[in-house]
Amino acid sequence: MILWWGFTSGHLAIPGGDAYIWDRAGDQIRAGVSPYHPNADGSTNGLFFFGPPWALAFAATSWMPLGALAIGIIGLEVAALRYVAGNWLRVGYCLWLPLVAFELPSSQFNLVIAAAIAAALRGDARWAPLAALLKISPILAVARHQWPTAAVVIALSIAITLPWLTLWADWVRLLVSTFGREVGPEVPIPFVLRLAIAGAVLLFVRRPTSRGVAAVLAIAAFHWITIVLFLGLIPSANRKAPTSNAPKEAIFAA
Repeated sequence: MILWWGFTSGHLAIPGGDAYIWDRAGDQIRAGVSPYHPNADGSTNGLFFFGPPWALAFAATSWMPLGALAIGIIGLEVAALRYVAGNWLRVGYCLWLPLVAFELPSSQFNLVIAAAIAAALRGDARWAPLAALLKISPILAVARHQWPTAAVVIALSIAITLPWLTLWADWVRLLVSTFGREVGPEVPIPFVLRLAIAGAVLLFVRRPTSRGVAAVLAIAAFHWITIVLFLGLIPSANRKAPTSNAPKEAIFAA
């Protein structure tokens, strides 16, 4: 119902606006141009903030029609939502949430990030490093004992970019030069305050979900649609608590 209203009223469209950024970045990579140059006017409009491995992924898809890229992203987001929700019935319930419905055609990757956070909280750290190349903070969802796995993923991500290593420096320079600037309509809660809360949660809340909460709160550019990332906490929150006979290390692992 929400999607029907959005498309018929013109508030939603496929491809979403961000698909044009991904397509342009992919074309730039294939043309041998860095996609990380700042705007001449100093604005953040249309800048590409994802890490180099994602830029290469878009280079492999930007030859396709833009609509096909957008449909592929929607499919990826639906698969991520199915993973987070656990079954298709819950997916249907989630689609009644306006922010989830608005997210799907936006050509963004928030549900993919939510699934990566959920996977880390479930014990699979392979996807959080890839999500960190989108929004940095999802790496906080990785527990200490999961870091060997995460390190392997990070190493592989760097290895596939060896012919384009200068992109990493370009990416870091762009992130540093735009730090603190507003990227679109953000939730009016300062990043420094959210980062402090995330740090406090990690330090003082002894539950696995604390890593997921911190990973969401510490995202630099927190838009209203970013709230859907909290869906990644649902699978962990619904898990049974460890029994009193379980080893203390297992109960308080973080």
